Amino acid sequence: MKVNLKHNLEQIRAKNAFMACADGTFNGENNGEVVKKIPTMIRDNGFLGALAFAIAKKAGYEKAFLVIIKHLKTLGLIEDDVGNCDDLLKLLVERPHGRLRRVTEETMLYLNYLRRFAKTENRD
Repeated sequence: MKVNLKHNLEQIRAKNAFMACADGTFNGENNGEVVKKIPTMIRDNGFLGALAFAIAKKAGYEKAFLVIIKHLKTLGLIEDDVGNCDDLLKLLVERPHGRLRRVTEETMLYLNYLRRFAKTENRD
């Protein structure tokens, strides 16, 4: 597990979300809105349904899930060889349901921060 024991989970979530948004990846109306829609998609369709949508739709949805993948790796919840959304989908459908439940729970908690740091309008 790669968790830094000097920081609690809230600190790690906040740091990872801030860093993901600091480079401007989720700035602007479309990308900022995508991040804000994903929690609802997960609640309505489940993690796998939202992930499948991201794979099919691409655009900002896939970018958001790539950031989620990076976060899950830092916590040791998924393996380092998961490099994209397809890999994550394969992993989660092949593992026991407990892994999917834990990934879903952590993703929702992480998205609370990611949504707050994503900007829905360009501010120059």
